[in-house]
Amino acid sequence: MKHFSLLIAFASLMTSCASLHQRSEILELDDIFQVRPRQTLFTYQNGEVVSKLNTQLTKAGLYERNDTLFAEFIAQSLPPADTDPGTLDQSDSAAVLFVHHNPVLKRIKEESPWFNYQLKSFDVDLFTVPFKFRFPQEGRPGQLNTNPNVGVYVGLRYDRGGYRTLFFRRERRSEIRSLSFGLGGFASIGSALVSSFTTNGVVSDEYEALGLNYGLASIVGYKTFTAGLALGFENLISADNRVWIYHNKPYLGVTIGLNLN
Repeated sequence: MKHFSLLIAFASLMTSCASLHQRSEILELDDIFQVRPRQTLFTYQNGEVVSKLNTQLTKAGLYERNDTLFAEFIAQSLPPADTDPGTLDQSDSAAVLFVHHNPVLKRIKEESPWFNYQLKSFDVDLFTVPFKFRFPQEGRPGQLNTNPNVGVYVGLRYDRGGYRTLFFRRERRSEIRSLSFGLGGFASIGSALVSSFTTNGVVSDEYEALGLNYGLASIVGYKTFTAGLALGFENLISADNRVWIYHNKPYLGVTIGLNLN
């Protein structure tokens, strides 16, 4: 139970540090993101297009209209107003900026540079651990198990997104990419073998018991799919739990999941 209490505390800490976001937001935009520094945006001033360099990590509402990415920056995240018209500052907080690329249009195919943004949020996944490696216990060698199981992962997720414009034969379209990393806790249920081998000869029969799993996992996500590594612990819903040699002992697992939010 000590391990379980630590997981509850860890989940509570992450909940206080992040908000729950829909997974589609990093791909469909229409939300507030952190905009990475050293990137150039554009706005209209006195009928002319003017470039603005983002000099620090800032926050902006990003949204796409007609294959153009627009940004409206939060004033508190911008540096104080200065005399440099070529950099973003708090005097630009009321402006609507856009990511602009002026193609040569003499090439068959042309790509604009990636415009990068990021998001930190709370993540919920449905997952399974198809492979578990159980460490040697009580003189028994390590085992690789493939028992069926299903569980829920919750954790803190960091998404990095990118936006660019593609030109092909004078036609224009946008492209959005995303990659996420996460760390959190999980709980799952699955089957576990009870036998003479897994009880050091105490149980002579062999049967599949219901196991309760919990632990920590680190994941990598692409779109709605995730994969990662887990450090887990397992207990049986069985009278033989205490004689089972893997009772509350750590194992390493490979996770495959599907994002629910």
